[in-house]
Amino acid sequence: MQAYVGLLPPEVLAAQSYDVRLAHWKKTLVHTPQGIFLAEDDKLGPMGFASSGLARDPIRIETGNFRGEVYALYVRPVCQGLGLGQQLLESCIANLGRAGYSAVMLWVLVGNPACKFYERMGGQPIGDRLETFGGKEFREIAYGWGGKLPKPPTPERAKKSV
Repeated sequence: MQAYVGLLPPEVLAAQSYDVRLAHWKKTLVHTPQGIFLAEDDKLGPMGFASSGLARDPIRIETGNFRGEVYALYVRPVCQGLGLGQQLLESCIANLGRAGYSAVMLWVLVGNPACKFYERMGGQPIGDRLETFGGKEFREIAYGWGGKLPKPPTPERAKKSV
């Protein structure tokens, strides 16, 4: 939940205890058939992860029917800048494509620094919504890839390797 510090109220972050997150991931591991990807290192351990599947709140617009969703993408701060986020995102999009989802989306809180990353990776804004956390409303933006969206320039591969 470190990625949400400064974006969500402290009481919302505090409510995400280890037990709450463990229960969430147990359910996710069972009900996410389209893919969970883990980046790990023998010395550093888990470095990042991503999960994806059928969109929970699909968006249908003239540029596509966005039915595939990247549910989560996280890279530990110490591991950022190594190209792991790009590899995890590309793995999700490719895996969803093999499962028949030609248009993929994800939701992110407005103001999250990850928005710039998603834009660099070719994501294009395709919608927005209000989401409630801890009794307060926050705006989220959906980024999309594929469908009939114009092809973005290919992002430059990370120069560092793990």
